[in-house]
Amino acid sequence: MTSPHRQIATLFLALMAATAIAQQTPTPRTLILIDPAHGGPDPGAKLADNVTEKSLTMAFGARLRALLTTNGFSVMSTHEADPTVTFTTDQRAEIANHAHPTACLILHATNSGNGIHLITSELPLPDDTYDPDAHHPIPWNTAQAASIPQSRALANQIGLALIHTKLPVLVTRASIRPLDNLTCPALAVEIAPLTRDDDTTPVTDTNYQQQVAQAIAAGLSSWRSRQLADTGAGATTGASR
Repeated sequence: MTSPHRQIATLFLALMAATAIAQQTPTPRTLILIDPAHGGPDPGAKLADNVTEKSLTMAFGARLRALLTTNGFSVMSTHEADPTVTFTTDQRAEIANHAHPTACLILHATNSGNGIHLITSELPLPDDTYDPDAHHPIPWNTAQAASIPQSRALANQIGLALIHTKLPVLVTRASIRPLDNLTCPALAVEIAPLTRDDDTTPVTDTNYQQQVAQAIAAGLSSWRSRQLADTGAGATTGASR
């Protein structure tokens, strides 16, 4: 069994890898961080065919990573193997924030509901006096607040891509960890069974997972294009002044 000290060393290596990727990724940034929920002694929900949530989120994360890489994204995960000691939500948020990704996706799976649930933080938006460029401490439990507008835009783009694929989607808000602790555009993606005309496809179905992953990749690509367009427009406006 891996000792807690070795597990901490693994976390440290993950942080170092995040730094290396962040330094190598060119501007504009296209680094997506994938966070498969649960792991180690925490199996998460028990899904169809005795599959645990932690194993499904790991497998789906690998599937999504391959598609995003093909679409020109740099991708990293909070963990790529089932850890012996569960990473806490704070540790997972630390890995993400240290990497400064373009966006972060937290992966979940459930046996209840229908289709794909896209969850953004329900924290209140910062008021008009908030200056994102000011050097002030970021409160840990409300770190996501400044990124909420971009997070909602990301959820909308992925939601549109899912609808285009004819997959049911529910966009909602909740205050959950580590979502509230992330300093980049972020959302939780929860895959539920697919029910059509009284015919239910379980979350463990690989074809269904592939459809979802392809739609998410397409949504991220659309969102990235919009981000680049907005950045270009901002640069043009600034140059014309």
